[in-house]
Amino acid sequence: MDLVVDRIIERISEVNHEPKRYKIIRLKTISGNIHAVIVDIKDEQSEMLVALSVLEDKNKYKIIK
Repeated sequence: MDLVVDRIIERISEVNHEPKRYKIIRLKTISGNIHAVIVDIKDEQSEMLVALSVLEDKNKYKIIK
């Protein structure tokens, strides 16, 4: 997955709920591993730190634009 800052990603829903969209705002290195800081498009006040390996799982996330 080609992850770049300011990309929009979508979390794929498991039980037919509306998928959530997130924006990657920055990349961060923790103990030598790269993580992405993402925010919900509808609520940009709350940030989540997600491991890059989780975002690369095509069963959980996909790139929108």
